[in-house]
Amino acid sequence: MADSLSWEDADEIAAILRQRFPDNDPESVSELEIARWTREIPELVEQSPDPETIQRQVEAIRDAWRRAA
Repeated sequence: MADSLSWEDADEIAAILRQRFPDNDPESVSELEIARWTREIPELVEQSPDPETIQRQVEAIRDAWRRAA
């Protein structure tokens, strides 16, 4: 895993979330919850993206999580 992650690292973030929450279906998790869980990843370098960017990245994370499920 990388030393640091950004919101752009959807595949890596999805892998972490999948590992931390193996019983969760990405389709049943709210965007707010995915964003909160992502912010809790210690390697995430918080860039304070605007809400529109976060929404777009959360969808990319969800898509990556779904593909790997």
